Amino acid sequence: MASKIKVRPMKEKDLKKLAEIYVQAYKIYSKWENWNSKTAYKLLMHYLKRQPDLAFVAEYNNEVAGAFVAGIKPWWDGNHLVEGELVVDPGYQKKGVGKLLLKSLLEKAVKKYNVTVWEATTFKKTKFPLSWYRKLGFREVKEWTIIGGDVRKALKKVT
Repeated sequence: MASKIKVRPMKEKDLKKLAEIYVQAYKIYSKWENWNSKTAYKLLMHYLKRQPDLAFVAEYNNEVAGAFVAGIKPWWDGNHLVEGELVVDPGYQKKGVGKLLLKSLLEKAVKKYNVTVWEATTFKKTKFPLSWYRKLGFREVKEWTIIGGDVRKALKKVT
C-alpha cells in the first residue's frame, strides 16, 4: 500500500481540502473540540506560513489523504520539533499514510534542524491516537502537564 502514497510539500491550494479532512477526523476522535472548515483552515494556514518547510501533504492515489505540520523550538538540549498536527482522512487510515507523513517530517527536521526531541500533545480520553504513537516508540512525559484556561478570567486575577 505504501507505494500508492506520495508525500510532498504542502501548498496553500491544499488547505481547503485539508481543512475538510481536519473537521472529519476531529468529529470522530475528539468530541470536545468543535472545529469547522474556517477554523481548521486558519490553523493550517498558520502552520504553513510559520514553518513551510515542515508542512507535508500525503496523497493516496493522487487524492489528498492527510498532512503533518510542525515547528522548531530551540531548547537547552537542542532543537525540538513542537506543536505538530497530524491529520489523516478517516477513509485513508490504516494504509500507512500517517507513518509516511511522520517519517518525512522527522527526516527533514533531523537533517535540516538537527532536532533532538519531538514534543506532541494528543488525547488521553481516547485509545487512538495515543496507542499509535506508543507503538512507534513515543512515550508520555510524566513530569509534564498541559495547562490552559480562559485568558480574560486570568487577567482579572492578575490586575
